[in-house]
Amino acid sequence: MSDRISHLIGQVREKSILHRDQFVAERLKNEELQAEISTLKNSLSESTSKLDALAAEIESLKKIHETSNEQNAVVTSDRGISDEQIDDLVKEIEYCIGQLKR
Repeated sequence: MSDRISHLIGQVREKSILHRDQFVAERLKNEELQAEISTLKNSLSESTSKLDALAAEIESLKKIHETSNEQNAVVTSDRGISDEQIDDLVKEIEYCIGQLKR
């Protein structure tokens, strides 16, 4: 009976050593994954910051574009010349040039 008990104790010891080794391996793998998660979080944070900066730049450029368009519209309306009037003036200038060439 004592041989049987010694044998069972030996089996339990072998299993506990195996489980401990597996536990250590899993702990190392977990630490590696935690380090990778930390690296990815930092990368995500940097990318988010860049994205926010680009979004702000886009908004700034949109405002500049809108302001530019508004200023162009004001300049055209200040002149009081419509597209039709410009076309008529171009035709008249072309006619005058034609008359001068004769």
